Amino acid sequence: MSRPTIAEINLLALKKNVKKLKKITQSKIYPVVKANAYGHGLKRVIETINAYISGYCVATFEESIELRRLTSKSVVCMEGPYNLEELKNLEKRNIDYVIHSNRQISFLEEIKSSDLSGNNKIWLKIDTGMNRLGFKENEILKAFTKINSFKKKIVLMSHFSSASANTKAKKQSNKQIKLFKKYETKLKKIKPNLLSSLCNSGGLINFKNSHMGISRPGISIFGCQEDLGKSSLDLEQVMTLKSKFISIKKVQKGELVGYEGTWRAKKDTTVGILPIGYADGYPTGMGNSAYVLVDNKKAKVIGRVSMDLTAVDLSRCIQANFNSEVILWGSNLKIDKVAKFSNTISYELMTSVSKRVKRKYIEK
Repeated sequence: MSRPTIAEINLLALKKNVKKLKKITQSKIYPVVKANAYGHGLKRVIETINAYISGYCVATFEESIELRRLTSKSVVCMEGPYNLEELKNLEKRNIDYVIHSNRQISFLEEIKSSDLSGNNKIWLKIDTGMNRLGFKENEILKAFTKINSFKKKIVLMSHFSSASANTKAKKQSNKQIKLFKKYETKLKKIKPNLLSSLCNSGGLINFKNSHMGISRPGISIFGCQEDLGKSSLDLEQVMTLKSKFISIKKVQKGELVGYEGTWRAKKDTTVGILPIGYADGYPTGMGNSAYVLVDNKKAKVIGRVSMDLTAVDLSRCIQANFNSEVILWGSNLKIDKVAKFSNTISYELMTSVSKRVKRKYIEK
């Protein structure tokens, strides 16, 4: 593959991040590796961190089946079974799964007791304020009673709507923690060995009282923490998106660049064209907003980002050539910052890096 657009994945940084997160908690770590490990490549991520963690979380049935082939450790299907057949398959493959609705409980009521494994766990999800998935306050006890009649191993879980460090988020998160602990106390009177899981990356870093028995960090293992508040962890960004120019040309004063001519040259300008576009995961919103690093110098993205190509103003990079390294995000240009250029979030950028972008794995 000669196309110079590459997502470089630093496996040593990934390993360091997991170790740093482990040091701040007594809870078991179940990293979230959904969406192809946030675009980093599931197989290599699992191979790198498997020795340091207790289990994994993914979103879908298909993801959990793929993950089970890669590890013997606990795997959690966070969306749970969509139908009875999926429930049977999750049980057969010893995969944990979330139950968040009465519809899913009805699947349990249909399954034969002989089809239930004694090894995997059911994660009972309660809605503490996210208002997405989970049982509301008036449904929790009834749902727990039914699930407890089917399964010995249960994890009580919920999810933060925001676990960042700002005042508004802290107020909401503390409210969720309080509600979660209220029902945890009640249910542990019925089932003393009940496990609990509430916190994500933000909870792990900002709310020690949310750690519980199992923590589920996601974005933080890949080195992103800008919205998680100040931390002494010094997490390292794992992914660097880079490319090289395939065209360098002169554009005359007054000429337009790109579709719809959204950028006009105010002077004679040298323009570099990168072989990356929105089909690779570099969104159109970067146009006339973002900058990249050309041999570590800032260069503005100009015109509209197209499907396969992105234009860059090289006015301040007079030494730029076809061997110049161009960083679209990396250790010196944080993905959290790049996301703001196009009014998105780092999660979306990571998971949008498409299959046609070659992953290169390094350890340094």
